[in-house]
Amino acid sequence: MPKHWFDFAEDWRSAPMAYWVHVPRDGMHWRDQAAVFDPPAPPGMPRGYPVLCIELRDALLWFSSPAQLQAFIETLSMKPLPSSRRLSGQRGSGHGPNSHWLSRLPAWMKGAGFREKTLPRIARLASEVVEGDRWKLPR
Repeated sequence: MPKHWFDFAEDWRSAPMAYWVHVPRDGMHWRDQAAVFDPPAPPGMPRGYPVLCIELRDALLWFSSPAQLQAFIETLSMKPLPSSRRLSGQRGSGHGPNSHWLSRLPAWMKGAGFREKTLPRIARLASEVVEGDRWKLPR
């Protein structure tokens, strides 16, 4: 199991994948005004928004919603791996491929070794820390 823990963030939108996964459906600006997202925005708590942190070698992944974790697993499971140009085009926002979360990952994470060995461990972790569309936080 990869080293992981939950922390809290002031804003769920600051997670690297949030923009690419949670698409506004109310016609409002994503960062400041939108209130309706698909998939829905994660619920906050008195301490902030829970974020799952996963430490892998020299990288720290963090996800502010189970939907982001699922998108990470699904995308890196694709064969062949899609280009960030294609993925950013699907968002339809005009933001280029260099800002997409996939282009920000270290090269070793996109390689076959990681995808075949570590990605299944992350998927098992997901089954332990996700319940429905919410995090299963430790008590």
